Amino acid sequence: MATKITKINQDTFMLTDKLIRVNQFLLCGEKRALLIDTGYGGEKFLRAVKKVTALPVTAANSHLHPDHSCGNYLFEEIYVGAADMPENGMPSNELAHSVAEYYRKNTHIPKAVINKVEKFGVMQPREEKYLPLPELMDLGGRKVRVLPCPGHTPGSVLFLDERDKTVYAGDAINPAFWAFTCPNTVFSAYADVWGSLKDKLCGYKEIRISHHTKPLDIGYIDAFMENLRSLTEKDGKLSFIKGGTKEPVYIYKKHNEKYGDMAVWAYPSQVR
Repeated sequence: MATKITKINQDTFMLTDKLIRVNQFLLCGEKRALLIDTGYGGEKFLRAVKKVTALPVTAANSHLHPDHSCGNYLFEEIYVGAADMPENGMPSNELAHSVAEYYRKNTHIPKAVINKVEKFGVMQPREEKYLPLPELMDLGGRKVRVLPCPGHTPGSVLFLDERDKTVYAGDAINPAFWAFTCPNTVFSAYADVWGSLKDKLCGYKEIRISHHTKPLDIGYIDAFMENLRSLTEKDGKLSFIKGGTKEPVYIYKKHNEKYGDMAVWAYPSQVR
């Protein structure tokens, strides 16, 4: 897959897969570079990383979903949130398999198409070594703090670039947040997670996320929490995911005057 390189500043880059359109971020210090997520990998992606920097690269995952981690095999070591370590089980492999099986049995979509889509939803570690993320990563003249943010997956994390005052959040906050991928997450509790992080994010200016090229301003957090706390079952409509999940998946949506539509994909049992 081809990779688009976008220069954010002189030593910060966004690498975007042109097919799936998921972003990875490369933060360069004086001694090392930090690669946040590895996407679906491939030689073109690796060439893009090497084109941007000749520094040694530390690779880390915001969480262990396949669109963020299937390129892990390109690196000898990968840092990941402790709860998403592979020995705890891949966060969404079973979900991807069960949804694909439902579509094979209950639709007329060609099985070859379903099989190909299924592969994009599955993450299988190879020979790379997994290590738990430290609290602080020093790149040389540039420090990045790591904060757990469980909710999209149990081991989802935030990367806080202290120099640029930017938060790299993966899928932990999003205009279309997927909660059903972590069934134990409930809306009010996840809002509390973000509430507990707010003091540590004081002074930060923007949030970079994986599925939008433009950053969110830091005020989005308050609107996101308010949305989570105000949603009710009446705000939900069935999603296009028709089966293979533990419950029907709904899209719970409200419109925010400043930020537009804010949606959460979730099971009805999570709306509390």
